Formats: sequence, structure tokens, C-alpha cells
Amino acid sequence: MHRTEVFNKWWEKEGVNNENYVYHERALTQFQNIYLPHNLQVCIFKNSSYECWVTRLPDKAGGKGKSGGFRVVLVLDLEEELLLLQGIFRRTHLQFNGNSGKYDKQYKALLKALASEFCSI
Repeated sequence: MHRTEVFNKWWEKEGVNNENYVYHERALTQFQNIYLPHNLQVCIFKNSSYECWVTRLPDKAGGKGKSGGFRVVLVLDLEEELLLLQGIFRRTHLQFNGNSGKYDKQYKALLKALASEFCSI
């Protein structure tokens, strides 16, 4: 698992407590690229080399669960078998207009921008 420079910038911008990283690191090493019910993790884009996923992680330091925690954008490098952390956002900052953000154009544009480096759409 590798934290990209973009991820670190979002980590700082969102003011994520560093105590969360130990839990997030453990949770993400167990990440499986499969579709799960209730949008726990969703494949956004993919091609033959990369897959871009969004998953939910709790804010353990803030005492919030997954629904009030973070959305994490990660990219699976299928050739190198590497998990790249690309972005982390507080749910409240994403201004969701619909359930799980699926009706929010700004949210989709943000995900598209983060994935565009890796995935042709």
C-alpha cells in the first residue's frame, strides 16, 4: 500500500487525525476488489492496468462510524499488484445530494479527476 502525494495533501486538507491511519492501514490491507452491498466499496473506473475504487472508513479518532467518516479513493495497479491511496474526504465536505453521492456531479467530477491519471474513461 502506498500513499500518493495527492492523498497526503487531501489528508492534511481534511484535517484527518493521524491516529486514524493505523486503523485505516489495517482495513485497507484487507481490501478486496469486489462489489459489496450498501456501497461499502464501489468500482468507479477500470481498464486493463488499473482499477479505481471508493470505499468508506470510519473516523475512529473522532468517534464516528463509516457513514459519518471518510470516503477513500484508491487505485489498484493490477500489473504491479500495488494499492495506491489517491484521496481521502470527509463525507460532510462532499455535499452529497443523493444517497451515497450517486446524484452529485461535483463528487463524480472529483473522482474522475483523481482517477484520470490512471484510468482512461
